[in-house]
Amino acid sequence: MTAKITISVPDELLSRLDAEAESLGTSRSQLVQESVATYLTKTPDERADDARRVRILGAIERMRHFDEGRTIHDDRPTLEILREVRETDDGSPLR
Repeated sequence: MTAKITISVPDELLSRLDAEAESLGTSRSQLVQESVATYLTKTPDERADDARRVRILGAIERMRHFDEGRTIHDDRPTLEILREVRETDDGSPLR
């Protein structure tokens, strides 16, 4: 037996769902069914690990673009700055 449900999702998520279903050559309904089934087969620890992995990958991606749109005020080589940071453990400001 198959039941029908009605859910609400943000427009962006629906667009991504439709694009993914189209790229896989499947229906929106089938993709949602498979996604829910996959989610429900995972333990809470596995879901927590997945969420942590997503957060880490997002942080890495943000770090890759950290300098975009920022002005660099120190023209010293990075290693020189890092050495100064490591040597400054008393909380005094760097130069």
